[in-house]
Amino acid sequence: MDNKKNILLKIEGITKTFGKVVANDDISLELYEGEVLALLGENGAGKSTLMNIIYGIYRPDKGRIEIRGKETKIASPRYALNKGIGMVHQHFMLVGRCNAIENICLISKTSPFSLVNKKKIAASLEEIKARYGIDVDIHCPVEQLSISMQQKVEILKLLYTGADILILDEPTAVLLPQECEALFSIIRNMTKEGKGVIFISHKLDEIIEISDRVDVLAHGKMCGHLITKDADKNIIVKMMSGDNVPDMSGYVKEKPGAEVLFECKGIEAYDDRKAKTLDGVDLSIYKGEIVGIAGVEGNGQNELAEVLAGVRKVTAGSISINGQTLRPNRPADFIKHGVGYIPAERNGVGTVPDFMLYENWLLRKDRFPSKNGMIDTKQVVAQSVSAISEYDVRTTGPLERSANLSGGNLQKFILSRELKKKPEVLICSYPTRGLDVKAACFVRNQITKAKKDGTSTILFSGDMEELFTISDRIIVLNRGKVIGERIPEETTQEEIILMMMGEKA
Repeated sequence: MDNKKNILLKIEGITKTFGKVVANDDISLELYEGEVLALLGENGAGKSTLMNIIYGIYRPDKGRIEIRGKETKIASPRYALNKGIGMVHQHFMLVGRCNAIENICLISKTSPFSLVNKKKIAASLEEIKARYGIDVDIHCPVEQLSISMQQKVEILKLLYTGADILILDEPTAVLLPQECEALFSIIRNMTKEGKGVIFISHKLDEIIEISDRVDVLAHGKMCGHLITKDADKNIIVKMMSGDNVPDMSGYVKEKPGAEVLFECKGIEAYDDRKAKTLDGVDLSIYKGEIVGIAGVEGNGQNELAEVLAGVRKVTAGSISINGQTLRPNRPADFIKHGVGYIPAERNGVGTVPDFMLYENWLLRKDRFPSKNGMIDTKQVVAQSVSAISEYDVRTTGPLERSANLSGGNLQKFILSRELKKKPEVLICSYPTRGLDVKAACFVRNQITKAKKDGTSTILFSGDMEELFTISDRIIVLNRGKVIGERIPEETTQEEIILMMMGEKA
């Protein structure tokens, strides 16, 4: 890095353990003024732990942190903010009913009820918007904004506090390509002002586009540093795992069966805010078919996945499997008829965080291994151990709490639980979101293997490459309606994106 640039953040010898697990092992890194430092690593490599230490959520067992050359002990997120460190989490820390101004009032030292303070904050936010090219309505309640706009509010909030060091954790996970470009423009404007950005992502193309340097973590240790202009995908992945970039280009799509296996007609449903989100959705899925569902976030995908898994109430319409009508909002009925479900929310919906893995193994099953009329715990543990080994779930064993697993390892565990039942239909909601390259490829491979066994998959995804690679058909949702479908080999990503934005087929 240019020696003329000042070091904003320096960490040396950071070590953090959780019981017998060493999450961070003697890690050191530097962040300079005006640069984007990409932090990469497989799921479970220790990235989140390290960022939580820098942001004051965790305290290290060993090591030191310097901010602008002064050693600092960061005791809390508020202390981190006071020292100019801000973090945009994957799950935004915003109050939905409040607008941007009111959300900032809640973290400011002044009274949140003062009209004078609100006017001052509004004026400051307008100045920051213009300065960094952030286009967002600061008067609109956050819950009415799109995901990309909510992210901009989070960035505005941190810039208002005076943050010079910004940690962006998977910031593009739920963004469309054009929204990613808008975010990158904001990041470039911030670095021009001398701010430093730590950018965490598993998307190698965007890492190469936006970063100046790359630091790579593996198994809790810093295993490599790169100048981005000297890097390529294979070099980065090899540093992360010792392997080359996983390749699915050899995957050949087999023609699905001719009979309709799973069908829904005229589905209407409401979201948690009582707003009508699904408005007359019709779907027909064939035996052994992978159907991708594309749509801008908030256009009914989450609600449709929940309806098709039997966990959200429908107000109109019907769902059937093998010609048999299912009772909506009766998960047990769906499970009994062979509907598997991988929800978008892994910890809390897909699993119970405080349950051990072998206990989570029992979820969404219509019958348990039993002995003398009781659950056969030994057999449950044995089944979960077998799945952990087969699916390469990195954990201490079946007695581990699910909350302790990284996102990728937890997803592999949920996938193994659902696929071991050999479901007729698998509802997959964003199954590779936030996963590293290898873990994402593993998940896709398992979905395509299940297809060969006759499982039909409904794949909700925001990853265009994923949708085009493994889907037999892509169906587009817009404002709760199906507005068209395409065969991936007969269309382009640009056409699908236009349809997602409301351009009818």
